[in-house]
Order: sequence, then structure tokens, then C-alpha cells
Amino acid sequence: MIFLGVLVFIAAEIVAFVAVAHQIGFLWALLLLIVVSALGPVVVRRVGLGVLAHTQERLGRGEMPTRELLDGLVILIGGVMICVPGFIGDALGLLLMIGPVRHLVIRTAGHRLARRVQTVRTDRWRVVSVGSQPVHDEPSSVPDRPDLTLGPGDGATR
Repeated sequence: MIFLGVLVFIAAEIVAFVAVAHQIGFLWALLLLIVVSALGPVVVRRVGLGVLAHTQERLGRGEMPTRELLDGLVILIGGVMICVPGFIGDALGLLLMIGPVRHLVIRTAGHRLARRVQTVRTDRWRVVSVGSQPVHDEPSSVPDRPDLTLGPGDGATR
């Protein structure tokens, strides 16, 4: 499935290049791709330094910079998209450099991931068959997180 998606993306990039080259000429289209790919790291560095400054501020206050770490990941993905030649990838990568767009992507991806995790959790704990009798395991009886505390006799020194 991923392979098919990559093939479709490459085909779309070729079609976009041909369309742009038809409008402005082959050499100008090629020059535009080279310039945007060369300037991409400059844009990524500038945006990344801003996120790094926010990360250091949060760490200085003793807070966990989770939002900034996600920002950094999305900036990295956008930077790769910009640096690889192609008009569609450049456009998407540049969009990811815009703060509100980046936050929308993070929020949307977070909601989708949470739904997938919830679906897997409820599907996993519905009915378990042991021998010939089904055993119903309620989702509410399954802890959200494993208990990581050590009890007596399990090698813990207190």
C-alpha cells in the first residue's frame, strides 16, 4: 500500500513538473526546482531555531516540551519534502513550515492516532475463548497503563 502511494506521488510530481515546464519553459522550471531545493534548508533552519528557542524556554521552566518536540518532527518531515526536488513536495513542505498549519497537522494526526489506539484496545478485549467457554473481558477491567510498581519478593530494594 505504501509502495503504491509512493508511485502515485512520484507520478503526480512528474505531471506537475511537466505542467509547470509547459507554462514557463523547461529550463526555468528546472531552475525553480533547484533554487527552492537549495533554499529549503535555510527555511527549515530558521523555523527550527524558533522551535528550539521555545523548547529551551519550556525546559528552563521545568516543563516537558512535548508540543515543541512534535513541532520539530513535523519540521523535519517538511524539510525533507522541501529538499527533495518536486513542486508538490516543495509546496507541502513549505506549508508545514507555517505554525498554524503545522499545529493543525499535529492535532489531526493526534486525533486519528487516538481513535486507532482506542479501536485496537476495544477490539482486543472483547471476547476471549478459553477452551469451550467464552470469557468476557470488560474494557473497564483493563488498566489504561500497566502498574509498574514493584511488590515484595520481586527483587526490589526499598
